[in-house]
Amino acid sequence: MLNNETINKIAAGEVIIRPVSVVKELVENAIDAGASHILVMIEAGGKNQIIIRDNGCGIAYNEIPLAFKRHATSKLATIEDLETINSLGFRGEALSSVSAVARVQVTTRNEDEEVGSRTAFEGGTLINQRVCSYNQGTEVKVWDLFYNTPARRKHLEKDKKEEGLIRNLMNKIALSHPEIAFQIKCNGRIVLDTNGSGKVIDVVNVLYGWEVGSNLIPLDYENSPMKLGGFIGNLKMMRSHREDQIFFINGRYVRNLRLAQALDEAYAGYTMKHQHPFGIVFMELPGRMLDVNIHPAKTEIKIQNESLISLLFKQGIRETLRGSNLVVNIGAGNDQIFDRVRMEKDDENREKAFSDSDDRVAIKKSENQKQEMFLADAADPVIKKDAKIKSHQAQLDQQHPVAMNPEKAGRQCEDRPQKADQETSCKIEAPLAKTMINHNSSGHVSEKTEIFSVTEKAPIRQNELLPDLSKMRIVGQLFNGYVLLEGIKEIYLIDQHAAHEAFLTQELEEIFKSGGFIASQGLMTPIPIKIRPKDLDSVRNALPFYRKIGYECDVFGEDSLLVRSVPVLLGEPQTIELLKSVIDENLCDRDERHRDSENVISSKIKHKLISMACKAAIKGGQSLTHEEIKQLLADLMGLENPFTCPHGRPVITRLKEYELMKLFKRVI
Repeated sequence: MLNNETINKIAAGEVIIRPVSVVKELVENAIDAGASHILVMIEAGGKNQIIIRDNGCGIAYNEIPLAFKRHATSKLATIEDLETINSLGFRGEALSSVSAVARVQVTTRNEDEEVGSRTAFEGGTLINQRVCSYNQGTEVKVWDLFYNTPARRKHLEKDKKEEGLIRNLMNKIALSHPEIAFQIKCNGRIVLDTNGSGKVIDVVNVLYGWEVGSNLIPLDYENSPMKLGGFIGNLKMMRSHREDQIFFINGRYVRNLRLAQALDEAYAGYTMKHQHPFGIVFMELPGRMLDVNIHPAKTEIKIQNESLISLLFKQGIRETLRGSNLVVNIGAGNDQIFDRVRMEKDDENREKAFSDSDDRVAIKKSENQKQEMFLADAADPVIKKDAKIKSHQAQLDQQHPVAMNPEKAGRQCEDRPQKADQETSCKIEAPLAKTMINHNSSGHVSEKTEIFSVTEKAPIRQNELLPDLSKMRIVGQLFNGYVLLEGIKEIYLIDQHAAHEAFLTQELEEIFKSGGFIASQGLMTPIPIKIRPKDLDSVRNALPFYRKIGYECDVFGEDSLLVRSVPVLLGEPQTIELLKSVIDENLCDRDERHRDSENVISSKIKHKLISMACKAAIKGGQSLTHEEIKQLLADLMGLENPFTCPHGRPVITRLKEYELMKLFKRVI
């Protein structure tokens, strides 16, 4: 029988693996305590010292020794409570595991007590406890981590690596709890400082910068029993990795490969190969569908009916993309939003300057105030600049009712009454993920999530989000590869090959799905194709499928196929190379789920249809007449997804007049 000391060290090894494990457990305890400000200080990557300070409810004097015993918790009483658990911690292992492998000092004062206390533990043993003066809250100081398990300490990474793991963890926690102000200090240097505004977008701007924040699409979707909120990236936010795909389920950060794959699949047709979308996604599910007790660090969660949830998740992301304008803007930098506000304000001032002299005086005053604000912004931190931009935008509300960005749209919904249809449109764009911490009668911490505002939304076709390109003035072609259009204070560039390829692909898919046949042209002399004897039966069964894609064939002998017609696209007969690849790859074999359906397009078949469209589409370097350009634009406006070609390349890019003015230094 192992002694208690050995048992405690083994148990601690399952929970406390490295310094980041200590930070995670203690910060989650602070969140469960209802803290609104949390300070994390580490030295040498957490190896030498870790301090977590919060302003939560604190720990009662007589409960501190009990809190450091194994499996001592106030967050659940029976196994049934796991189905409705709302707190981040619940096992009662964190404090005992930390104290088993380090020296710990806890200074705390409970909200119901007049004085605080300071308690010391070493190797899981209570050393002393005394009364002291302290504000409400708790400070846990951990030092000499793994001092009694030198083998584990020897295998820790370098200080910078351990520090990076802690910062990465705290970034995710800050995203999941934007209502809490977090400050992280590494060796005395502040590396993270959030303001606790309750808005996820504010945390995103701190972590990733304004350029990322201005290229995010708000996510607001519900399909029972699942609700989604957060942000996903537009076409400028593609990554070569999945590190920026962050998922939270019921407020808890989780790693889930199934959800990551579903997010990638939802962007199919919008991304190129080996690219992954950006996403900060909050999912809400009933507690009875989750098992949060399958992993020591609780970073993996078992989801009941995971395949169904993944399907609903993918559908929610896809519908959000279809309801978004995905035109790629050229020249927009970190100050994109701010420049746009400044440009429109300048336009307004110029118009007023010619109306009367009184207006000129007001404009001059406004410009002086603006100049002072710009000088202040040069010295202020990002968060202060954010506040100044918001106040400047508020002055433009009456003259510019259209929101400059999603955040302004959310404020318009809050600040003044709107009609029902206006409220719906505002809710679609409003910033999400506002979370509040409440204490219920049992003392548990529950999360009231305001991320998800469910609204009845009619389906939106993406071409409805674009101005009608076919009605714009056609300036001409650039390099015989791009169509140049002039809109209202903006120009559009259309990749003629990508646009035509997208149109042809959709046409071929619709023909295939409707049970029709791709037009074909008979050959005067049939072309024989050699086939392997083992493929003979599958080829004979696939003859109707070959006919659908424009190849009329007959089996000839034991090892040949006679091709009597080939598909015709845009009046041009195609080669038999596609048919050869179809036979070689057995593309006619349908998925088991759709074996009874003749009109289901598998991913392999879709790739070949895309290949057919790509070869038949207008080529780069091909000169087009005015009428051909008009027809191409009309075809483009009829697409479900006019923003990308089937390979994921952008079709439409936009350049604002103001960006041109900046290039020529007409504005500074």
